[in-house]
Amino acid sequence: MDRPEIERRTLAYLDEHDGEAVELLRGLVRVRSLARQEGTARLPGTIVARLRPELGHGGVSEVVEQDLGPTSQNLIEVLGQPTAERCFVIDAHTDTVPEGQPSGWFDGDPFSAADGAVHYLGNRRIRLEVGRHQHEVPIRDRMARVWETKRSVRSMPIVYGRGSFDNKAAVASTAMAMRALAATGARLAGTVVAAYVADEEETGTGVHALCDGPESWLGSRGYLGGPRDANGFLINVSGVALDGSYGYTPVVGHRGSLLLILNVHGRAVHASTPFLGVSAVEKMSRLLVELADGQSELVEQRLLPRMDAELLGPPTLAIGTTIVGGGVRAVVRQGDRPVVERGGTNAVPDWCEATVDLRYPPGRDYPAGLEAFPELVRAEVEAFLHERVSTDGWSFSVRLPHDRGGYPCALGRTPAEAARHPLVAMARRAGERVLGYVPDVETAPGGTDATVMIHAGRIPTLVEMGAAGGLSHDYHEFAERDMITAGAKVLALMAIDAVGTAG
Repeated sequence: MDRPEIERRTLAYLDEHDGEAVELLRGLVRVRSLARQEGTARLPGTIVARLRPELGHGGVSEVVEQDLGPTSQNLIEVLGQPTAERCFVIDAHTDTVPEGQPSGWFDGDPFSAADGAVHYLGNRRIRLEVGRHQHEVPIRDRMARVWETKRSVRSMPIVYGRGSFDNKAAVASTAMAMRALAATGARLAGTVVAAYVADEEETGTGVHALCDGPESWLGSRGYLGGPRDANGFLINVSGVALDGSYGYTPVVGHRGSLLLILNVHGRAVHASTPFLGVSAVEKMSRLLVELADGQSELVEQRLLPRMDAELLGPPTLAIGTTIVGGGVRAVVRQGDRPVVERGGTNAVPDWCEATVDLRYPPGRDYPAGLEAFPELVRAEVEAFLHERVSTDGWSFSVRLPHDRGGYPCALGRTPAEAARHPLVAMARRAGERVLGYVPDVETAPGGTDATVMIHAGRIPTLVEMGAAGGLSHDYHEFAERDMITAGAKVLALMAIDAVGTAG
């Protein structure tokens, strides 16, 4: 069987099983799957137990259950020639962020997997319709461009619910792509690895277990020890990190992330004589206001001269993502409102802690100095604040935690260079064939598992691809229904392109 026939049979299979693909997505959405609570194949009612029977159909592919802990597991599906050098890795995470308050969702059900429709209204706005409910909301510029420049229609059917877009649509597409490749009976010249990984939304234990070091799954199978190019990247292994995206548009880079922890130390006194003390909370407010008011100066004069922002854009700061101080002991939710457990309300607080989420493009020497660059950024922020805020009688510090942050990653230094990358060309060929248009090349605002695949695994990786949809990490998350089969087709064609066929 030659390659054109393999591709024809694969696409035909997916067309014939479109309804099955959508039902798979619905079934996945109905299962809650927080990070490190994805479950195992032996824990009924979990996402891993729900997904496991959907893999390895016909006994053609191998399915590995990789334990990460008592309540978390990767599933790894392997198809093709296990001894071949060429390997294509599809990373699709199975966890989601929390759903928030049920009352924020239509009919109070975050996991309904209900059918509905999305209508593009123009000017970056959409309207969702699910049953008798409607909701209007703005969307990202990148998705608006797809609506405005690539599509002739202004409405699409959707599947509604937490995780539908980020990332269960991609999980369903991956499972269907692997099923279709197996069903053709094709002999691939390499190996396709579909990794349904855990914990992408928090600490990335799933992707690290997949590809970080010789003890990882790919390392133990010998895939990380092959020949490398002049930049140290593997030549025979490539991959894609799937996430909620823009309709299988290839994303070639994302900025890094830093969590800056600001600590203020004041002087506690009785609240009846506040002039004798120094309120750490008040001083923290001054620091945060200075960061907000002086953000342009900080970025343009201190940070950008050290960064290469041509592809990924300038750094941004989300100021005060958390803040706590004084006698706050705990915060719990009761219904729709937070309840603060506090004491010491009659004292001037002597401590306060806040966080700032800073996203940044690569340094000018990227990838050199990758590990040292976050400390350079931290020091610049701290110096900026010391110059602008007097600290008479009090002190503050800015530090980095040990376990929070991801490096920037990119398939080129400029948009033109990234667009020439072989992986991007492969994705655009497949996209044009399936979607009927040549997808643009985009960058992502947030991080993905590609950070680990690129920097730890040294695997050339498309930083993000995935279904069209929206409102990930928000109420009313949705994925476009027709993207499930379309995504499976794109992934299958890319896999065939990446590893080739053996006739």
